[in-house]
Amino acid sequence: MGLKTKINKSAKSLTGFNGSTTVTVGTIDLGFYYPPVISSQTFMVIDEASPYNGILGRPWISKINAVTSATHQKIRYPIPGGSIDQINSDQAMARKCLAQGVKKGKQT
Repeated sequence: MGLKTKINKSAKSLTGFNGSTTVTVGTIDLGFYYPPVISSQTFMVIDEASPYNGILGRPWISKINAVTSATHQKIRYPIPGGSIDQINSDQAMARKCLAQGVKKGKQT
């Protein structure tokens, strides 16, 4: 992605969903845009294959005043003008990511 020069180098231990542990290369601050929400988010950078491009957690959810529903697998958040928008999950992709994570965990 051409962002190596923007990585703030720092090594931290990170445990994955499958229980495997890796060491981070550092962190990077990136702008995150999901119309019409624009926010800056700090991501930990790892040098490994991963089924995820990025993981947005509770700090980001709180930052945009979102409400999550695990049952419905949606995130709903307010947008300017008093409306509500939502992000929907992708069941097929979630299963694929889980299968890749479990497979990788068995290999290590």
